[in-house]
Amino acid sequence: MQAVTVRLFMIAVVLAVLAGCEQLPERPTAADRVDPDVARAMQLEAVGEYLAAAELYRQLAARTGPVERRAQYLLAAAEAARRGGDWDGTRFALAQLDGQALTAQGALQRRLLQAETLLQERRALDALLLLDSVPGDDMPLDLQIRFHADAAEVYRQLGNLLETANALQRVDALQRDPAERLQTQTGILRSLALLNERVLTELQPSPPGVAGGWMQLALLVKRHGSDPTALAPEFAAWRQRFPQHPALPDLLANYQQRLQSQMQHVSRIAVLLPQSGVFANVAAAIRDGLMISRFELPPARRPELRFYDATDPAGIWPLYSRAVNDGAELVIGPLQKDAVAQLLRAGELPVPVLALNQVDAGTAPPHNMYLYSLSPEDEARQAAERAWLDGSRRPIVLAPQGAWGDRLATAFENRWRGLGGAVAGSGRYDPEAHDYSDTITAVLHIDQSRARHQEMVRWLGRQLEFEPRRRADVDAVFLAARPIQAQGMRPQLQFHHADDLPIYTTSHAWQGRLSASQAEDMKGIRLADIPWMVGDGPSTVDTRETVARYLPKSASGYARLYAMGMDALRLVPHLRRLQSTRYESLDGSTGNLYMDETNHIHRQLVWMVLDQEPEILGFTPRLDLEGGSPAAPVVQEPTAVPPAS
Repeated sequence: MQAVTVRLFMIAVVLAVLAGCEQLPERPTAADRVDPDVARAMQLEAVGEYLAAAELYRQLAARTGPVERRAQYLLAAAEAARRGGDWDGTRFALAQLDGQALTAQGALQRRLLQAETLLQERRALDALLLLDSVPGDDMPLDLQIRFHADAAEVYRQLGNLLETANALQRVDALQRDPAERLQTQTGILRSLALLNERVLTELQPSPPGVAGGWMQLALLVKRHGSDPTALAPEFAAWRQRFPQHPALPDLLANYQQRLQSQMQHVSRIAVLLPQSGVFANVAAAIRDGLMISRFELPPARRPELRFYDATDPAGIWPLYSRAVNDGAELVIGPLQKDAVAQLLRAGELPVPVLALNQVDAGTAPPHNMYLYSLSPEDEARQAAERAWLDGSRRPIVLAPQGAWGDRLATAFENRWRGLGGAVAGSGRYDPEAHDYSDTITAVLHIDQSRARHQEMVRWLGRQLEFEPRRRADVDAVFLAARPIQAQGMRPQLQFHHADDLPIYTTSHAWQGRLSASQAEDMKGIRLADIPWMVGDGPSTVDTRETVARYLPKSASGYARLYAMGMDALRLVPHLRRLQSTRYESLDGSTGNLYMDETNHIHRQLVWMVLDQEPEILGFTPRLDLEGGSPAAPVVQEPTAVPPAS
């Protein structure tokens, strides 16, 4: 696949803001310009030769006597190097400024350059410390704008989209040029539109004010953004509620134009699913989910779905070619790993494919092939991120023996190490057993405590008071388990002196609700699941209950696969938008969906603490936005029983 070259929209907004902030307060004075080197440096800047200008400014600083003028030249050198993309040159000039007396404006300028250098290194928290004090109104307007633009980039790197939007609102309040304001306001709206509807609703300020108006506008865009006809009256009503809001008249049209340019509208879709064999029930649930999603659309916008029997993975290419010849504009499927791998190796594809499995074939997929599944590895990685954000640093890993347990344990451990942590220990238990004591005592070093006690008894020749102790360096547990193992594991961890350790697991540990006995044994376990199972909002619950009346199996163990089918069709018009950058997302029944650079679709899930009525914690911030890609997807083998997917 050709490398994705579209940069993050928010960075473009920040750079555009900074581009308008080049009239710097600390520049060589008119008197300095009699020096031909100063005039030459400024001329080079004017024509975009920033690196040459930076070098001249450095030479001027080296031979200049007065301290104040030397500081001005070094600041100019740092600015020119930044504009030329030479961050090492910026750091060098800033290092030479250490200990130099600067005016208030010069000190602010240096602080901004230092923060921008740290942002370039993805050190957002360090940059935030430099932006702790807001410049006063006595500072030049361009530096005030630049300060808030840098703050927006800090919060974006930290994954705090709400504060990103708030900082951009401060930029917008200071800007005067309508074109620059339109770009900034589009950034505000796009940042808020990336938030989940529940977050936008629950975090509404009271009274709403300007910030609340932006959040309500983002809700309208999320609900009606792909349908200009439906959005127009909603926007008119919003404007009546917020008549003094600073949103520009052209904002919504500009936003929709950008959105529509990335939307993909198709009228004929081929669905390649097995109709018999081991995956038939899985495929049937996905098929019903597709149909549910189709009938949610207005009749004029419902695509034609034509189903093809893809039971035999070996014949997937001829089947795909047949579907294309029949007029398919896009293909959903196949499901089996071998079939997906065949299309992955096929090279360029005549029409796009949304495959329903994730395969890491060691090569980038064709640019129009997308991979979507209910990946257990994604859930294990999110468990690692949640535990990390909760403050844990030395977890143990408990997973069942076998390939499934190894996959989840490996995904958790790799992500944990990628975050900079260390796994304290890892144990494998027998999933068919009911007593996990041997595994627990070994990984908690309780067996070593008992061995030391026995050795002391032998040395002293008498019995001693003894209370076995677990290792003290463990602060969390990641548990890969099905419901029966999860129900048995927590009481045994408590018995073995680990009742103070938080337990993180995946959605496989429950079936969407707990019986009274399960609630007693599993209370306090933290897990994430898809919004469809959690009922993240009244509309979700109503929709799920309505579907369950007509399709009883949708409330069973196949529920997640129904939701997967629903989202597969919802994804179709948004694939190109999601492909443009991982910062775009789509609220779905299987999670907040986003795409990485290898066209793998990931799911941000809803976290909860288990109880008879689970406590919903909401979405965890996406750490992949802070820097670096998520761990490479691991192959997912679909199975006939949904929880084993």
